[in-house]
Order: sequence, then structure tokens, then C-alpha cells
Amino acid sequence: MELERIGVVLRPRESREALDLGAAMLRANAGAVWSAWFAFTVPLFVLCNALGLLLQLPWLGLLLTWWLKPLFDRVPLYVLSRAVFDRAPRWRETLRGQRAMPWRPIVAGLSWLRLDSHRALRLPLELLEGAPRQQRAARWKVLRRKLVGEASLLTWGCLQFELVLFLSVWMLAVWLLPKEWWPASFADFFRRDLHSGGTAWMLAASTATYLAMSVIEPLYVACGFALYLNRRTELEGWDIDLAFRRLRARLQGLGKVLGVLLLCLCSPLAGHAATATAAAQKPATTTPQQVFHQPLDDDDRRFAAAATQVYRDPHFGGEHHVRRWELKYTSPPPQRVDMGMAPLQLLSGVFNILLWLLVATIVAALGWFAWRWRGTGYEATEPALEAASHVTVDEAPEVLPQDVPGVARELWQARRRREALALLYRGCAERIAQQLQLPPAVDATEADWLRHAAALDDPTQTRRVTAIVRTWQYAAYAGRYPDQTAFEQLLDGWSGGGA
Repeated sequence: MELERIGVVLRPRESREALDLGAAMLRANAGAVWSAWFAFTVPLFVLCNALGLLLQLPWLGLLLTWWLKPLFDRVPLYVLSRAVFDRAPRWRETLRGQRAMPWRPIVAGLSWLRLDSHRALRLPLELLEGAPRQQRAARWKVLRRKLVGEASLLTWGCLQFELVLFLSVWMLAVWLLPKEWWPASFADFFRRDLHSGGTAWMLAASTATYLAMSVIEPLYVACGFALYLNRRTELEGWDIDLAFRRLRARLQGLGKVLGVLLLCLCSPLAGHAATATAAAQKPATTTPQQVFHQPLDDDDRRFAAAATQVYRDPHFGGEHHVRRWELKYTSPPPQRVDMGMAPLQLLSGVFNILLWLLVATIVAALGWFAWRWRGTGYEATEPALEAASHVTVDEAPEVLPQDVPGVARELWQARRRREALALLYRGCAERIAQQLQLPPAVDATEADWLRHAAALDDPTQTRRVTAIVRTWQYAAYAGRYPDQTAFEQLLDGWSGGGA
């Protein structure tokens, strides 16, 4: 590894400081990261949703987009791993570079390790080092030590950020919608609106999920990569190695300068040729070869041999027991209780259990939704919708009379005001449906009839229909009834087609 070219200050950091370093790395290379991200993920996102539409399972596109996260994480990791050496690649170079990165870890990441909460820390080890499987497993045991809790909390924290962004998109859409378009209740929304426009709703949800993922997932990968760099700095002493390399460079430069100075000073002295020859041979004592007693060219080979010997050592990563004699009655010094990483490890295990329960619930809900979608269809929901519509105007008769205003006036005079307004509202709705040539809509709400009234050509008729619908709403939901004069104004113009 070319540590001399690294653009990050290598030193042991706290885990929270390492996470801040990951965010800073992402900000410094935001253009390269997100340009490559969208170039790689947008075609896959479109392909997943097209497959869901082709199979008539709109929710499949959302599920596949979320499931392919480990595949998408390769892109920001590739960019950041090159950017720390001051050479951030362009998006074309990033796409071409995916062929050189290993693909076997992605198979595990998309199958039995898909719900691994340590994915951000595992990705650099598997995709950047290229070590064999057994060596990689041994390195993972050492690398994950003291970072299990931080990696799990990073996963759950980023998942919560994505959920917040996803819900924020929907809340913004709800606030921007006109009040007349709001459903009467959540039950009505899931029973009528979501069923009638299920494909559109699923595509919108998939798009919102992808946008939230595009904002948070590169940050998740950057923070995990920073934790990986910090852990390797602690284990391998990268900061010390880099300091010695810089010292070697300074010594080499100093040796050359001393050699030139000695030649310049000793060349005029012809009588001291032997001394000058000895002085010319002395600069080698200031070089790293003389200091560290090993040639410079085989540093990497000697380090690789030492690392291989360490991996073969049976005591590497193991445990051993030590027995010793101590005085029986000597009071030990008070020891401070240090919980260490035990609470974070326990919290990580609880989060993993909750994640599996959440996935099981989502799978069960998707199965139930698919069964209702394909098994019941629109015909099975029509009786429920019809019943719901009769609840709204249950005071009106099933068959409308010929003289709707006359019967309504008789009901009003008999102090049956609610039934009179219900009859007037239902007659008004049927007349609008006849004029606009609309199909029978037993599930239409007051907001629907207000929208249909706006489509009438006569502004006077539109105002009269709006007045009838609003009066019925005030009476049905607030118990506010008009007086005799206002009721007679609602009946004016009925025989002439005003309603």
C-alpha cells in the first residue's frame, strides 16, 4: 500500500471521530461518488420496476431495489478507496473498474449475509484486500473486535434516516394536495384509493425509497470505510509506518546533500586524498540501509513472509491461561468496573433480532397483500364499497321518487330534516351523473361530487350543487342544519335543471 500518497491524516481516532472522517471524505468527493452512483443504479432501478410490472407484481420493484443495496455499495466504496490516494476516478472509470473488483462476496451479501448489520465494515475487507477466504475470516475476527456495536449502530442509524426521508416525501405530498382530494379516512384510502391505483402507488413508493437510499447509502459506505481505515491504523500502526517512511526519505535526501558537500570541500585538498575517499564513503551510514540493516528493495517481500508466519502461528487470535501464586490475605486494590463493549454487543444482538422480526412481518404483509390483490380483485370489493356508500346516505330511500324536491319538502315539514337533506343530496348526485354521462359510482364521496360539479358548463348550476353538497356535509358530520329560507333556496331551480 502506498501510504506516502494517502490524503487522510493517519492516526488512531475514536469511533465517533472516524465516522466524522467518513462524512468529510464523502463531502470532499461528492461529485465523483453520486455521479457514479446514479450512472450505476438508475438502470438497475428501472429494470427492477419493469420486471415487477411485467409480472403484475408492482411491489416487487420496491423489494428488489432495497435488496440490491450490497451491490450498489460497490460504487461509493470504489470511488472513496481511490480518492484517499488523491485520485478520485470519474464515473466511467468507476463503472469499468467494477470488473476488477471481486464478485464472490456480493453473492454472499445478497443471500445469507443480506441482513448482516456489519456490512459497512465487512465490505472494504472483502472487496479491497483480495485475501483468500480462510485468511479473510481470520482477519475479520480481529478487525471486528471492538467495532461490533459501532457497526450495528451505524446500520440502524442510517436505516432510520432513510425511513425519515421516505416518510417526509409522503408528508410533503399530503400537505401539497388540496383538501378536497384527501380521503375520508385511512380505511377508505387503503380500501378504495390504494386498490384502484395500486400500481401507481407502488411505483411512487419505489421511487421515494430509491431517492432516500441514494442520499443515505453513500454516507453509510463512507462511514464504514472510515471505521475500517481507523481499525487498521490501530492494528498495524500505519501512522508509525508512515512516520518511518518519511524519516527514510529525509535520511536519503540528507545523505545525498552530505555527499555533494563533502566532494565540494575535499576536492581542492589534493594532499588529503585518502581522507576524501573515506569521507565520500561515509554518507551510506546515514541511509536507511545502514540504520535498519536491510535492503530497501525487498521490504514488501520480508513483510509478506513475516505476515505469513504470523498467520501460521497457532497462538494468533487464540486464548491462553496463566496461573500464578498470590498471597491469600492481601487485599487487592480496588478495580474500576469497565463494561467495555458488552452493552453495545448486547444492543447489536437485540437490533439483529428486531430486524429479522421486521423482515418476517414485511414478508407476511406482502403475502397477504398479494393474495388479496390476485384472489379477490375488484369484484370482491364492490359490496363493501356499496355498503360504505349506503352508510353515508342511509336516510335516503333506495329508489328515488319522481318529485325529489316535493318529497324533500314534505320530509322537512315533518321535522325529518336529515332524511330530507340526504334525499336532496342523493338526487343531486344522480342528476350530475346523468348530465356528465358518468357510470354509477356507489363509492363516490362528497369530494368526488364537488370535482364533478366543477366540470359542469353552467356556473350557476355548479354553485347550486356545491351549496347542496356543503349543506349535507354540515348536517351529516357536524349536526348543523339550515333554516327554512336556506332550505327553500336549495330547492329553487330544481325543476329547471338547476340541480
